[in-house]
Amino acid sequence: MTRFGRILNTIAALITIAFSVLLFYMDAIHGLKLILLVIQTTMSLRGFQAIAYYISMGRHMVGGQNVLYRGMIFLDLGILAGTIFEHPAIYTLVYISLLHVFAGAVSMLRANESRKIGAPWRLKMAYGITNVLLAIAVVISGIVSSQIRVAVWIYSIGIIYSSILRLITAFRKTEIVYIQ
Repeated sequence: MTRFGRILNTIAALITIAFSVLLFYMDAIHGLKLILLVIQTTMSLRGFQAIAYYISMGRHMVGGQNVLYRGMIFLDLGILAGTIFEHPAIYTLVYISLLHVFAGAVSMLRANESRKIGAPWRLKMAYGITNVLLAIAVVISGIVSSQIRVAVWIYSIGIIYSSILRLITAFRKTEIVYIQ
C-alpha cells in the first residue's frame, strides 16, 4: 500500500469511528435511517465508480467484465437501500444482516484461499467471522426481541471493529512480491 493509500485509509477509519459514535447518541429509528442513507450513498458511489472504470479502462482488460458486474451489483444494492428507506425497521435490519452475512462469507472464502497459498489469512478470517456474528446479533436483538436501539448499538460496535481493522491494515507493513 502506498503512503497516500495509508493516509486515506486512516482518514476513512476515523470518519467511520466518528459516525458510529454518532449512532450511539441518536434515536433508534433515525439511526437506522442514517445507516441506510450511508449504505445507499457508499454502495451507489462504488457502483458508479466501478462502471466508470469499466467504461474507461476495464473493458480492454482481461477479466474486465467482472468489474462491470461488481459495479452493477453495488449500484443495485445502493438503490435497494434507498427503496427500503420508508419501510418498517424490520426490512432495514434484514437488509443490514444479509449484507453482513454476505461480506463475512466472502471474507472467509478469501481467507481460506489465502491460507491455501500460504499468504496471511487470520485477519481476514477474523473479520469474516465477526461480520457473520454481527449479523446474527443484529437479527437476535432487532428482529427476535424487537430491541431496535440495541441493534443499532451492535451495528455501531461492528463499525468500530471494522474501522480498527482498517487502521491495523493501514499501518501494517506489507510485503512486496517480485515475480521472477
